[in-house]
Amino acid sequence: MNDTTAHRMLKELRILRVHALLSTLVIITLAVAAFRPQRLDTVDVLDVQRINVLNDSGTPALVIAGLGRLPGPTFGGKEYPQELSGGRTGASGMIFFNERGDEVGGLTYAGHLEGGGYRAGGGIMFDQFRQDQVVGMQYQDDGTARSAGFHVWDRNADVHIGDLIEILQARRKATGAARDSVEQALREATAGGLGAHRVFLGSENRNAMLGLQDPDGRIRVRLSVDSLGVARLEFLDEAGKVTREVSG
Repeated sequence: MNDTTAHRMLKELRILRVHALLSTLVIITLAVAAFRPQRLDTVDVLDVQRINVLNDSGTPALVIAGLGRLPGPTFGGKEYPQELSGGRTGASGMIFFNERGDEVGGLTYAGHLEGGGYRAGGGIMFDQFRQDQVVGMQYQDDGTARSAGFHVWDRNADVHIGDLIEILQARRKATGAARDSVEQALREATAGGLGAHRVFLGSENRNAMLGLQDPDGRIRVRLSVDSLGVARLEFLDEAGKVTREVSG
């Protein structure tokens, strides 16, 4: 083998090595690209009036909606008129649902001018299983009275809110003797009580306060600091009369 032939073979070997290296790099690049998560198209601004987030079963898990588009009270997958929800018709926000299709709380807010003044409010609530709210943060304001704070309720576990809503729905439609029958059914369903508001911690009309109530919802202990900075601790009887007071 002469020098010319050896030089040519060495050159061809170097070319084959470079080709093999480039081929390997291309294969690795394609493999990485194939297994890399693909970037979804993005939207900078999305304008919608309502979003329904659903479970695999098709029942709602979360509804986000603008004014007037929140769902009405919903239990067992059945939705009732908004008017039974106590102010939901004039609010925006979101409603939470459990796996049964029962609503279990939500976040709502509203604010509008009214008769030369205004009315505003908002809150986030969480419901007891098959019942109404048991804990929440709430703000209410009409320009003359203002309240903002933390609330706790006790609820009667023997009363199912879905059954109560059915009766209230029937009462809206009933007249005459039929309405009397519905009213009787309502009294029987709520004979054990619906529960009571038990705790408030917040501010009312510039008075910071803690209020503790008995199982019937009557205020029994009130700790407050008024707008002038005066602190007061009051104990009240069942009639709401202050029986003992400490101030400073």
